Amino acid sequence: MGTLQMPVTDQEQIAISLKQRTYTGSLDGVVDEGLQYRLGQIRFRNNKVITDAGVLRPLFPITDGDVFSREEIAKGLENLLKAYGEMGYINSTSVPDTRFDDKTSLINLEIDIDEGKQFRLSSISFPGMDEAARQEMLRDGVLQPGQIYNQELFELFLQRYGSLLDSCSSARKLDERAGTVAIRFDCGQCPDD
Repeated sequence: MGTLQMPVTDQEQIAISLKQRTYTGSLDGVVDEGLQYRLGQIRFRNNKVITDAGVLRPLFPITDGDVFSREEIAKGLENLLKAYGEMGYINSTSVPDTRFDDKTSLINLEIDIDEGKQFRLSSISFPGMDEAARQEMLRDGVLQPGQIYNQELFELFLQRYGSLLDSCSSARKLDERAGTVAIRFDCGQCPDD
Protein backbone atom coordinates (compact mmCIF):
# COMPACT_ATOMS: atom_id res chain seq x y z
CA MET A 1 0.00 0.00 0.00
CA GLY A 2 1.38 3.45 -0.87
CA THR A 3 1.74 6.44 1.42
CA LEU A 4 -1.30 8.54 2.20
CA GLN A 5 -1.12 11.85 0.33
CA MET A 6 -4.16 13.49 1.96
CA PRO A 7 -3.48 16.45 4.28
CA VAL A 8 -4.00 15.79 8.01
CA THR A 9 -6.73 18.43 8.24
CA ASP A 10 -8.75 16.64 5.55
CA GLN A 11 -8.24 13.30 7.33
CA GLU A 12 -9.52 14.81 10.61
CA GLN A 13 -12.55 16.30 8.84
CA ILE A 14 -13.49 12.90 7.37
CA ALA A 15 -13.06 11.21 10.79
CA ILE A 16 -15.36 13.79 12.45
CA SER A 17 -17.96 13.31 9.69
CA LEU A 18 -17.95 9.53 10.12
CA LYS A 19 -18.27 9.79 13.92
CA GLN A 20 -21.36 12.00 13.58
CA ARG A 21 -23.27 9.50 11.43
CA THR A 22 -25.96 7.39 13.03
CA TYR A 23 -27.37 4.17 11.76
CA THR A 24 -30.88 2.88 12.33
CA GLY A 25 -32.24 -0.58 12.09
CA SER A 26 -30.71 -3.95 12.85
CA LEU A 27 -27.00 -4.42 12.42
CA ASP A 28 -27.52 -8.11 11.67
CA GLY A 29 -26.29 -8.81 8.16
CA VAL A 30 -24.68 -5.39 7.71
CA VAL A 31 -21.28 -7.01 7.41
CA ASP A 32 -21.79 -10.62 6.43
CA GLU A 33 -18.59 -12.03 5.04
CA GLY A 34 -20.20 -15.41 4.50
CA LEU A 35 -18.60 -18.76 5.13
CA GLN A 36 -14.86 -19.13 5.01
CA TYR A 37 -14.13 -22.05 2.74
CA ARG A 38 -11.13 -24.32 2.84
CA LEU A 39 -9.74 -26.50 0.10
CA GLY A 40 -11.05 -30.05 0.34
CA GLN A 41 -9.09 -31.78 -2.40
CA ILE A 42 -8.01 -31.46 -6.00
CA ARG A 43 -8.64 -34.29 -8.44
CA PHE A 44 -7.66 -34.56 -12.10
CA ARG A 45 -9.56 -36.15 -14.96
CA ASN A 46 -8.76 -36.92 -18.60
CA ASN A 47 -5.04 -36.71 -17.87
CA LYS A 48 -3.58 -39.44 -20.08
CA VAL A 49 0.04 -38.30 -20.38
CA ILE A 50 0.73 -37.54 -16.72
CA THR A 51 -1.50 -40.09 -15.04
CA ASP A 52 -0.02 -39.84 -11.54
CA ALA A 53 -1.95 -37.25 -9.51
CA GLY A 54 1.05 -37.25 -7.16
CA VAL A 55 3.01 -35.50 -9.91
CA LEU A 56 0.26 -33.01 -10.77
CA ARG A 57 -0.97 -32.09 -7.28
CA PRO A 58 2.28 -30.40 -6.09
CA LEU A 59 1.95 -27.95 -9.00
CA PHE A 60 -0.75 -26.25 -6.93
CA PRO A 61 0.83 -24.22 -4.09
CA ILE A 62 -2.08 -24.80 -1.70
CA THR A 63 -2.51 -27.68 0.72
CA ASP A 64 -5.73 -29.56 1.38
CA GLY A 65 -7.36 -27.87 4.38
CA ASP A 66 -5.86 -24.41 3.70
CA VAL A 67 -8.16 -21.40 3.38
CA PHE A 68 -9.27 -21.44 -0.25
CA SER A 69 -7.34 -19.00 -2.43
CA ARG A 70 -8.27 -18.23 -6.03
CA GLU A 71 -4.76 -16.85 -6.55
CA GLU A 72 -3.16 -20.13 -5.49
CA ILE A 73 -5.47 -22.12 -7.75
CA ALA A 74 -4.68 -19.76 -10.67
CA LYS A 75 -0.95 -20.23 -9.99
CA GLY A 76 -1.47 -24.01 -9.99
CA LEU A 77 -3.30 -23.88 -13.32
CA GLU A 78 -0.44 -21.78 -14.71
CA ASN A 79 2.09 -24.34 -13.42
CA LEU A 80 0.04 -27.14 -14.99
CA LEU A 81 0.07 -25.37 -18.36
CA LYS A 82 3.83 -24.84 -18.07
CA ALA A 83 4.46 -28.51 -17.18
CA TYR A 84 2.53 -29.73 -20.22
CA GLY A 85 4.23 -27.10 -22.40
CA GLU A 86 7.64 -28.45 -21.40
CA MET A 87 6.56 -31.83 -22.75
CA GLY A 88 5.41 -30.45 -26.09
CA TYR A 89 1.70 -30.21 -25.27
CA ILE A 90 1.56 -26.51 -26.07
CA ASN A 91 -2.20 -26.41 -26.67
CA SER A 92 -3.16 -28.12 -23.43
CA THR A 93 -5.96 -26.59 -21.40
CA SER A 94 -7.29 -27.23 -17.94
CA VAL A 95 -10.69 -26.23 -16.62
CA PRO A 96 -11.47 -26.38 -12.90
CA ASP A 97 -14.90 -27.61 -11.83
CA THR A 98 -15.52 -26.07 -8.41
CA ARG A 99 -17.83 -27.86 -5.99
CA PHE A 100 -18.89 -26.11 -2.80
CA ASP A 101 -19.91 -28.06 0.30
CA ASP A 102 -21.64 -25.61 2.64
CA LYS A 103 -22.01 -28.19 5.41
CA THR A 104 -18.26 -28.74 5.72
CA SER A 105 -17.18 -25.32 4.32
CA LEU A 106 -14.98 -27.11 1.81
CA ILE A 107 -14.34 -26.52 -1.86
CA ASN A 108 -13.36 -29.53 -3.93
CA LEU A 109 -11.89 -29.10 -7.39
CA GLU A 110 -11.88 -31.42 -10.36
CA ILE A 111 -9.44 -30.24 -12.98
CA ASP A 112 -10.50 -31.39 -16.44
CA ILE A 113 -7.37 -31.59 -18.60
CA ASP A 114 -7.36 -31.53 -22.38
CA GLU A 115 -3.75 -32.35 -23.20
CA GLY A 116 -4.07 -31.94 -26.94
CA LYS A 117 -1.36 -33.10 -29.32
CA GLN A 118 2.36 -33.28 -28.60
CA PHE A 119 4.40 -30.98 -30.86
CA ARG A 120 7.94 -31.31 -32.22
CA LEU A 121 10.21 -28.59 -33.54
CA SER A 122 10.20 -28.88 -37.32
CA SER A 123 12.61 -26.04 -38.11
CA ILE A 124 14.34 -22.97 -36.80
CA SER A 125 15.43 -20.30 -39.25
CA PHE A 126 17.20 -16.95 -39.09
CA PRO A 127 16.74 -15.15 -42.43
CA GLY A 128 18.91 -12.06 -42.62
CA MET A 129 21.19 -13.04 -39.75
CA ASP A 130 24.96 -13.10 -39.89
CA GLU A 131 26.10 -16.68 -40.66
CA ALA A 132 28.58 -16.85 -37.74
CA ALA A 133 25.89 -15.82 -35.23
CA ARG A 134 23.43 -18.29 -36.74
CA GLN A 135 25.96 -21.14 -36.48
CA GLU A 136 26.75 -20.22 -32.87
CA MET A 137 23.09 -20.45 -31.87
CA LEU A 138 22.49 -23.72 -33.72
CA ARG A 139 25.67 -25.28 -32.32
CA ASP A 140 24.35 -24.67 -28.80
CA GLY A 141 21.79 -27.46 -29.27
CA VAL A 142 19.10 -25.94 -27.03
CA LEU A 143 16.69 -25.92 -29.96
CA GLN A 144 17.11 -28.68 -32.53
CA PRO A 145 14.70 -29.71 -35.28
CA GLY A 146 13.09 -33.05 -34.49
CA GLN A 147 13.10 -32.65 -30.72
CA ILE A 148 9.91 -32.32 -28.70
CA TYR A 149 9.02 -28.64 -28.52
CA ASN A 150 9.68 -27.28 -25.04
CA GLN A 151 8.43 -23.76 -24.25
CA GLU A 152 10.86 -23.37 -21.34
CA LEU A 153 13.83 -24.22 -23.60
CA PHE A 154 12.54 -21.68 -26.13
CA GLU A 155 12.46 -18.99 -23.42
CA LEU A 156 15.96 -20.02 -22.26
CA PHE A 157 17.16 -19.70 -25.86
CA LEU A 158 15.70 -16.18 -26.03
CA GLN A 159 17.45 -15.21 -22.79
CA ARG A 160 20.77 -16.69 -23.82
CA TYR A 161 20.85 -15.08 -27.26
CA GLY A 162 18.83 -11.95 -26.56
CA SER A 163 21.64 -9.64 -27.66
CA LEU A 164 21.93 -11.41 -31.03
CA LEU A 165 18.17 -11.47 -31.50
CA ASP A 166 17.36 -7.91 -30.38
CA SER A 167 16.84 -6.64 -33.91
CA CYS A 168 14.91 -9.74 -35.01
CA SER A 169 11.20 -10.39 -34.97
CA SER A 170 10.11 -13.90 -34.12
CA ALA A 171 7.19 -16.02 -35.21
CA ARG A 172 6.07 -19.46 -34.18
CA LYS A 173 4.02 -21.35 -36.76
CA LEU A 174 2.04 -24.39 -35.67
CA ASP A 175 1.05 -27.18 -38.01
CA GLU A 176 -1.77 -28.82 -36.06
CA ARG A 177 -2.14 -31.79 -38.37
CA ALA A 178 1.58 -32.66 -38.42
CA GLY A 179 2.08 -31.72 -34.76
CA THR A 180 5.04 -29.47 -35.53
CA VAL A 181 6.27 -26.00 -34.68
CA ALA A 182 8.43 -23.91 -37.00
CA ILE A 183 10.31 -21.00 -35.44
CA ARG A 184 11.48 -18.11 -37.57
CA PHE A 185 13.65 -15.19 -36.43
CA ASP A 186 13.45 -12.58 -39.17
CA CYS A 187 16.61 -10.49 -38.85
CA GLY A 188 16.53 -8.78 -42.22
CA GLN A 189 16.28 -5.07 -42.83
CA CYS A 190 12.77 -3.67 -43.00
CA PRO A 191 11.99 -2.42 -46.51
CA ASP A 192 11.43 1.33 -46.89
CA ASP A 193 7.82 2.34 -47.41
